[in-house]
Amino acid sequence: MRHVTQWLRSTHSLVPNKTKRSRSVCEAFGLWGLHIIPTQTWTTVRSIRWTPPRAGQWKLNVDGASQGNPGSSGGGGILRDSTGCILFAFSNFYNIQTNTVAEAMAIRDGLLLCEKQNITNIVLESDSKVLVDMLRADSCPHWRLKNIWADIMRCRGRITTITHQFREGNQTADTLATHGVRSCRRTVFSFWQDMPSPRCS
Repeated sequence: MRHVTQWLRSTHSLVPNKTKRSRSVCEAFGLWGLHIIPTQTWTTVRSIRWTPPRAGQWKLNVDGASQGNPGSSGGGGILRDSTGCILFAFSNFYNIQTNTVAEAMAIRDGLLLCEKQNITNIVLESDSKVLVDMLRADSCPHWRLKNIWADIMRCRGRITTITHQFREGNQTADTLATHGVRSCRRTVFSFWQDMPSPRCS
C-alpha cells in the first residue's frame, strides 16, 4: 500500500485538473485490486434555447400554468416561422385547473388559432412530457380531458412534428401562460412589443 501511495504522489502533478486527477486515482487503485467508487458525479452542461423550424414550417410553443395544482390557471403560446417572426401569440385564463389540464387547454387553443388561419406544417413544442407522449400515441391521457382532446385530435393533421422542450427553451410560452393567470383574461398578440416581458426565447 505504501508503494501505491508513493506512485500516486508522483503522478499527482501530471494530471492537469481535478476531474481527471480523481478518475486517475480510482483507476490506479483498481489496478491494485482496490475498487474505489468516486462520490463525485460528472455532468455535461448544455445550452437550452428556442430553435427555429425548417423553412416552410411553423413552430407552436405552448405552456400551461396552475397556481396550486389545482388552482388559478392559464395558458399561453406563440407561433413563429423559420426566421423567428411571430404570426400570433396568445394568453388565456382558465379558472381553476391542474397543470396538465391547463397545458392541454393551451395546446388546444393554439391549434384552434392555427385552424382559424388555415396554418399547417406545425411543429408543436410543449414542456409537458406526459402530453407530448400522449399526443404521439394519439391517446387521451384522462377522461376529464375528453372534450379538450377531441378538439386537439381534430387539428392533429396540421401537426408534422411533436417535440418535448425543456422549460428553459420554452420561456416565451411560459411568460404568456403566467400572464394569463395574472390578467384573468384572454388576449391575442400580433407583435412582440405588445407581449408581456420577459421575452427570453
